[in-house]
Amino acid sequence: MDWWLASFFLGAILSLFLPIVPDLFALFLLLLLSISFFYYRLHATKPLRASAGLLLGAIWMLFNGYSFQHLWQDNNINAIALSTKAHWVQGQVLSLQLPQQPITLANTHKAITSKKIADKRLRFNFRVTHINQHPLNKAVDVRLSWKNATLFLQQGQIAYLKAKIKPAHGLANIGGFNYQTWLNSKSISATGYVLNHKNNKVVSPTNTYRQQHFNDYSSLLSQHGVAHPLTPLLLALGFGSRTALNQDLWQVLQATGTGHLIAISGLHIGLVATGSYVLFMLFVRLLPLSMFAKSGALQRFNVRYMAIALSLLVAVSYGYLAGFSLPTIRALVMVSLYSAMRLMAIKLSMMRWLLLTLCVLTLTTPFSLFTASFWLSVYAVIIIFVTLWRFKSVLASGPTFWRFLKGLVIIQLSLTLMLLPISAVFFQQISVVALLANIIAVPWMSFVSIPSCLLSVLLLPISDTLSQLLVEFCLVSLQWLWSYLVFLSEQSWAIIALSSGQIQLLVITGLLGGVWLFLQPRLHIISFCYKHNRLITLCCSAIVLLTTMGYSEKTDYSEQTDKVNLANTSDKNWQLIAFDVGQGLSVLIQKHNKAILYDTGAAYPSGFNMIDAVVLPYLQHAGIETLDKVIISHSDNDHAGGLNILQQSISINSLIYNNESVNDSAVMSVNACMQGKSFEWQGLTFTMLWPEKNVAKENDDSCVILISDGMHQVLLTGDISQQVEAKLLQLYPHLHADILLVPHHGSKTSSSDTFVAQIKPKIAIVSAGFLNRWQMPVTEVVERYKKHQVELVNSAVSGQLIVNFSQKGLALQSYHDDLWPFWFANTY
Repeated sequence: MDWWLASFFLGAILSLFLPIVPDLFALFLLLLLSISFFYYRLHATKPLRASAGLLLGAIWMLFNGYSFQHLWQDNNINAIALSTKAHWVQGQVLSLQLPQQPITLANTHKAITSKKIADKRLRFNFRVTHINQHPLNKAVDVRLSWKNATLFLQQGQIAYLKAKIKPAHGLANIGGFNYQTWLNSKSISATGYVLNHKNNKVVSPTNTYRQQHFNDYSSLLSQHGVAHPLTPLLLALGFGSRTALNQDLWQVLQATGTGHLIAISGLHIGLVATGSYVLFMLFVRLLPLSMFAKSGALQRFNVRYMAIALSLLVAVSYGYLAGFSLPTIRALVMVSLYSAMRLMAIKLSMMRWLLLTLCVLTLTTPFSLFTASFWLSVYAVIIIFVTLWRFKSVLASGPTFWRFLKGLVIIQLSLTLMLLPISAVFFQQISVVALLANIIAVPWMSFVSIPSCLLSVLLLPISDTLSQLLVEFCLVSLQWLWSYLVFLSEQSWAIIALSSGQIQLLVITGLLGGVWLFLQPRLHIISFCYKHNRLITLCCSAIVLLTTMGYSEKTDYSEQTDKVNLANTSDKNWQLIAFDVGQGLSVLIQKHNKAILYDTGAAYPSGFNMIDAVVLPYLQHAGIETLDKVIISHSDNDHAGGLNILQQSISINSLIYNNESVNDSAVMSVNACMQGKSFEWQGLTFTMLWPEKNVAKENDDSCVILISDGMHQVLLTGDISQQVEAKLLQLYPHLHADILLVPHHGSKTSSSDTFVAQIKPKIAIVSAGFLNRWQMPVTEVVERYKKHQVELVNSAVSGQLIVNFSQKGLALQSYHDDLWPFWFANTY
């Protein structure tokens, strides 16, 4: 059975590597094949049955993917056409919402003026059941935002809203957060925003018990004036709501590697289940049960069964308060399987228990396999099991307190060190102080802060006074711990950002450390260390990993690369990277681990910007620590909005920008972009073709640059219009380019027929937003490029684009087709 369960889970994993989801007919054929394998009764029965499990796991994942991808079709709705205008949608609010003011029955469904919650943007998941008053065949989950909301929306309420929605989509760039995959893992099919309209209303004001309890607890936390700065941690621990966590709190948690302590998961569910079991058994022991003992009633009934059932019920109740998030569900499945086996007196090995858990999770929450938290949780559980097995003799010796202390140190040390490689892969950084933080924070939170917080939540319906006392005690305990965590987070070496090369080095080192520690190769020195004390082996692994990270931190890979490339100055290989920055532009020219950035993408009032979200993660991935030059085409936000953030985040040697008010304190020099100027860089020639002097119109003053390596040419055009295109053709009658950045994102005011015909690029790149309001690139421009047989690629569809130049020619790679071509990460 273990092999069949393992093959089922393996099949589910392998299905994620397909670029597309097969049709239902193909899945049906695979299902018939798996059934045939399962019932095949010749000598090869066992291998074929294992193959049946492999196919069934893949079929289950792909069937769920097919159903999700065809949700709009099942509702007879064209999702693209739906995004062209606003619609009236009706459905249920799914997300827990922070109360905006003291909650009463009178104001839970009453419209209020936007002044009362000025500049408040609500973000919530909304299960749409009706569009324009027409019921849907299948409900669609939508992620909505609402700026200056005029309604108090709460979880469970039925609302009728005017909204503009479009199919789920996210920026697709190497090193950046894949929002598309995150939406898919939540089964969210669309995103959008609510428009303020007088007819927006709450149809049913009834909210969930979770929301009501959350409102009462929030009111309790703010009863005595200004809330304590750590109260958001209590809301996260008690209800799984992390919306109130500000940037300062997040930075401390991320720097110290303690974010897992406030994400309700296995630790919290395990504490609740174990604590309720112990309390119930203690309660039973203290009761005067002598009269029942004489009758023999208790002898016929094992009170432990009741304690197990009660602890499971309490754990599920806490999971409900936490919103049944994916980490919570994983923990509940493990606890439920363990409790069920205990109640039915079935003995399971650790291996079968883990495999059953993985299979149940695959069946109940298949899209959780997309998330990093799933793999981190599974990996952490495996590490704990292997550590307990490997060090069982060490952990079994000595007094009780000493065994507990050794177990805490050994398990935490194993988790911290062995999670470093996988954390680096997912997050491109590691916390050096994680061990120092968790060795104190885990026991303190487990035995002091988390129990007091949970008790304050559970006792609130019974006694406000007792709950308030527990809240104050919990805040004091958190304050003590927080001071220690803040101290660690303020160390300059607390976090190390890693390039792709450093991540590979860390993964290799981690694998070698794992083999050395757990598999025990028969080498004399390892046998000697293991024979004397297994802790020596563990400490040696720690030293190797930390030494490796210290070396990685101090090594300047760019300098090494430069030294190597000095010996080969004839190298013609270089890259153009067109980032997927939505409706905007940002292009990187990269050669010999050096780079020039052309435009920065946009920055928005909310604080979101393309530098932090797209450009810097890629530079970190590529190991680029300095930009030789930054060129800003013109001052529009979608081209220059991130410049200030870029200057604060990375070293810039030179800036080219036609803006006299720019602050040059963060760069070595500021130069103007003017027609006729040029410069040489890494064997490439950058020629400024435009603007002329005294160009008044904004877009038309864009810095137009021609890049040449002697064989290939790239034309960067900014937002120039057809008038400037005509002047360029007059000034440079032989102008030609292999790669063209389509002017003004493919608007109807650019890309004239004459311009496209003369430039005649092999590839024309459009940097535009997905289903943007201007519908760029417009149809007539697309047809114009097709007419001249130019390959037109759009970053909104293809994601990040990389053009590789070499003496053999040029090659185009796109994120969705080449770099990350998996069905769960694509736009549907």
